[in-house]
Amino acid sequence: MPHDLTRAQRCVLADCVRVSLVGWLVTDPAVDRKARRLEARATGLLGFGFSRFVAMAMTEFGAGYRPKSALDGTRFPLSLQETAALANDIELDMAGEDQIAAAGLIAAHSPYGRPDACSRDWWTYLALLDVLGLTAGSDAGDWHALIRERLRPFRHAVSGPAVAE
Repeated sequence: MPHDLTRAQRCVLADCVRVSLVGWLVTDPAVDRKARRLEARATGLLGFGFSRFVAMAMTEFGAGYRPKSALDGTRFPLSLQETAALANDIELDMAGEDQIAAAGLIAAHSPYGRPDACSRDWWTYLALLDVLGLTAGSDAGDWHALIRERLRPFRHAVSGPAVAE
């Protein structure tokens, strides 16, 4: 079933994917200090620039880098390059159903992937989860593996044939 997201819902979903990646990077024990410096350098008078941040992070850590959780050692399901491409596809209304569904899983289950409660984007976030049939913070088991599997063709197209499983 195609997901009919509004423009606002697509933008919030793309932001959830972006914010989630930044959160994972700045808490990754292997790169947290460097990632925080990059975050500061990507923040200017107009606010945080994700494109600038992710470009610097890809240069520093490699486009295929996947942040690691400080808590249990799991890795973010997508690389830096794949995450940037996914967020851009969603925002530009070029994302397929699998991409939307995978981004919804990130928004619902990543500890960094949701807007603050009662913020400007909170109700839009809840509405987009409803459209996708998801609930914030519900038990998703191994959502990381589900996303990687669902986006295998997308990851192959973005990262090339040498996509590591």
